[in-house]
Amino acid sequence: MPTLPRYIEVRPRPPLTPYVQCFWALTGQASPGLSHRVLPDGCLDILVDLGPQGRAEGDAPRLQIVGTMRQAEVVPLAAEVCLLGIRFRPGGAYPFLRLPLHELTGRQLSLELLWPREAREWEGRLWEAEGLQVRVALLEELLLRRLAPGLWDGVLAHAVGLIHMTRGQVPLQTLETVVGISPRQLERRFQATVGLPPKVLCRIARMRHAVELLECQPRLPGAQLALEAGYCDQAHLVHEFRTLTGLTPGAYAREQGAGFLQSGTVSGI
Repeated sequence: MPTLPRYIEVRPRPPLTPYVQCFWALTGQASPGLSHRVLPDGCLDILVDLGPQGRAEGDAPRLQIVGTMRQAEVVPLAAEVCLLGIRFRPGGAYPFLRLPLHELTGRQLSLELLWPREAREWEGRLWEAEGLQVRVALLEELLLRRLAPGLWDGVLAHAVGLIHMTRGQVPLQTLETVVGISPRQLERRFQATVGLPPKVLCRIARMRHAVELLECQPRLPGAQLALEAGYCDQAHLVHEFRTLTGLTPGAYAREQGAGFLQSGTVSGI
């Protein structure tokens, strides 16, 4: 079994709960050639690389925005990993970034391009901070200073909540009724504040439910998995699963069984 870094999630303080799903850390030694399959979840992340390579070269921590993903990405890991992240809820990053999030979808770029002054401050202070609790508290402080509450779209957040509560099974007509706008306006609003159309977010939510079922029951027959996850049939499940994760359900289960690192493992500080 390969050596896996430790993955930890930390809940945000109440003032940030509507916007931030969690802070997370990935730290430790990784076996040579180990990769990390990152699945789409409708979230946008800010990633801080505190790895020893940058420290040895005298570089500041690398801060990046990882836009909302449409499909999985396989990321190779360094031998010694030290990553810290902010995972925003779908739509939660908008009051901080203050730009249409579809411009960032599927992209990864330096935080300094959007926040030149804040990024430099974050780099210096995170460089000096020691320990996960101290770093998370620092990120919370910095985020609260950047927050523009007036940009929070509570009605759209309710629509996103319905998508997750129904595991992607809510009809778009219901979302249009909840938000009270036309289908075209609904899509534009989702694109701007979430970075994805509502239909794509529903597909991702359904896939994530299938992944949860598969991780609990790796030997679950494909037809039963399709039925329990809300797909029309097994062929529909396989097509959607391969499109969003890059693998068939069976191949995904085998990959996880072989020790492939996946962010489903959660623990606390």
